[in-house]
Amino acid sequence: MTNETNKPLRTACYIQAAIVALMFLAGIILYSYLPDMLPMHWGFDGQPNDWWPKIYGVWLIPGLAVLFMVLFPILQRLDPKSQNYENFAKSWAVIQTSILAMLAYMYGVTLFVTIYPAYNNLVGRLVIFGIGVLFVILGNYMGKVRQNYFVGLRTPWTLNDPEVWQKSQRLAGWVFVLGGLVSIIEAIIWIAVPYVFFGIVILIVVIPTVYSFLLSKKKKN
Repeated sequence: MTNETNKPLRTACYIQAAIVALMFLAGIILYSYLPDMLPMHWGFDGQPNDWWPKIYGVWLIPGLAVLFMVLFPILQRLDPKSQNYENFAKSWAVIQTSILAMLAYMYGVTLFVTIYPAYNNLVGRLVIFGIGVLFVILGNYMGKVRQNYFVGLRTPWTLNDPEVWQKSQRLAGWVFVLGGLVSIIEAIIWIAVPYVFFGIVILIVVIPTVYSFLLSKKKKN
């Protein structure tokens, strides 16, 4: 990449490092205030149903953030279509940073409800709200992602045809934004949560995938 196209990735790297550092700092500062067992998973009823020892649970999400931060540039270099990343460097930088910011948000929610368990009933709303915001952000940038093997809607039909890729990413972007907005609304009204949430996940996967298949078939015919 040229210096100009690489600039968004360098900036994103600094932001990501700051996010990870803040996560570890929060864990260090709050460690003594946390119980010996940390809740790590909650049901839709807002009750925790899985616990980890503090020595592991406190560092799990920050550790995942470090892993993602290390993997992002490695995956880019390993990608057979790595030359295309130059054409969506800004979008790739935003996608990376958004994923790490989501991990930090989830970590913050976990620490908060661990210290204040009376707010366990808000976990589901907070998580779905955060996922909705992430979907909206990703959806706004998916249409700008060029062919690659690690980011975007990767189906046999999109990877085989640049035009199918581009049109499918644009549709996927709209579906992601719509799914994100519905998730945000659902986090507020909180009605039929499991059905709505899993329905959203199915739609953002199925609709773009089927569209890419039909578009490829149409082009061949």
